[in-house]
Amino acid sequence: MSKVPWHVFRNDHPRAHLVAASIEAAELVGSPDLKTAKTILERLIKTLGPTGDYATSIVRETGQPEVHLAFENELDARKLADSVQADMTSRYHGWASQRAFALDAAAVDALASGLPLLRGRGLKSSEP
Repeated sequence: MSKVPWHVFRNDHPRAHLVAASIEAAELVGSPDLKTAKTILERLIKTLGPTGDYATSIVRETGQPEVHLAFENELDARKLADSVQADMTSRYHGWASQRAFALDAAAVDALASGLPLLRGRGLKSSEP
């Protein structure tokens, strides 16, 4: 379905399904590492074709920077969790299901290399 703003998603889906990525290389909330990881994970979600709404957010409440990926449907969460080898956890409160994994710069690069290239505005195709 579609990506929605985090606060709207949390309000509309209080018992959603969480996949949390601990970002090992990031030091600051505004770090390029965090933003890059979030963008790559969002691209991965799109390739998996979620059937329900989802939202993403950069979170530092746990003391370590994380990207939280929340899904309306458990199957969508499981697809992502399987693709990144996330494990079940009970670390986070208020979620119907929760999985977590660690993500470092090498893993972000590996994920990015397996994703289709995005065409940005102003980029021209090399096709005739």
